[in-house]
Order: sequence, then C-alpha cells, then structure tokens
Amino acid sequence: MNITNEQAEYLLKLPKMVIIDDKILPHLTINQKFPLRERFELISETDNEFSFLWEIKQSAKSTFRISLHFQDNDSKIGLLRIDFNCGHTNPEGINEYLPEKFHPYVGKQLSINEHHIHYYVQGYKALAWAIPLTIDDFEIKTIEEKDFNTTLAKIITLFAKAINLETAITINALLL
Repeated sequence: MNITNEQAEYLLKLPKMVIIDDKILPHLTINQKFPLRERFELISETDNEFSFLWEIKQSAKSTFRISLHFQDNDSKIGLLRIDFNCGHTNPEGINEYLPEKFHPYVGKQLSINEHHIHYYVQGYKALAWAIPLTIDDFEIKTIEEKDFNTTLAKIITLFAKAINLETAITINALLL
C-alpha cells in the first residue's frame, strides 16, 4: 500500500489516543527502566478507519529511536521517526514528490552524531528520507549524557505532541 504526502500529513495531524485491550486510555504512565522499549497502539476517534503504532526504542549503546507508523491490515507505513545516535543515508535520486527541504540532503550520509528526523515521502521506501534535527522545527536537537533521562522524557512528550497524541503522558524520568 502506498500513500501520498498529503495523506501522510493528514494521518500525522489526526488526533490520536492510546488503546490497550480495546480500551482508550485518557492517561498513560511510562515507568519502564533502561533500556526503554515501549510499543503502543493508537487510534483516532475522529477517523476510526485508521490505526497507528507508536514505538519508543532505546538500546544499551544509547541509541534512541521514537517513531509513528500508520498500520493497515498487512503493513506498517512509517510516517515520522526521530533518531539519536544512529546513522542514516538518504536516497540518491529526486522524484517529483520530494519536498524542497530534502533536496540539499540527496545522498547525504548522516553520521551517528547527526541526530535526525525521518519523514514519509511519496514514491520512496517509508522513512527513507531524513534531515538533521538542527534544521527541523523539533525543539530538542541533541541528548546530553548529564541530563539524559530528563531530556529523554522531554523528547517523548514533544514527539507525542508532534503526532497529535491526546492521551496525557506521565513519565517517571528517574526510571529511564
């Protein structure tokens, strides 16, 4: 299944709620200890035709990834992902659907020190395109070791806002 850039934007903007065991959660508490690995199913009451998967992954090597996937019956299509401390290489070619902001990053190899954000782009493998966080609107650009847990909690909260998650989140940063 393929979607357009406009459909991807629509899906990102849909208000979403966490659902567990067919129950919509108005509030979610994250208490898991390091390394953080969480996976939540999301739905939209505005347009219940769609479901989503929100994943938060942290490795023992301090790699941190947070993502949102649109789900249909057979596949997951990545809509948005932020990567800290892991590398990525963008595609070499430009198609007619590639937004202008990606053009300077054609074929760009982002090192593990270049924290970046992936977006869905029509005509490419899902989340094949990324730009450095330094040029994106996402508020947090890096994770410092001294404030790692606090920053991680802020990143999760800001990402939830970026995907229009309406379930309130409490994060016990001392356990991360």
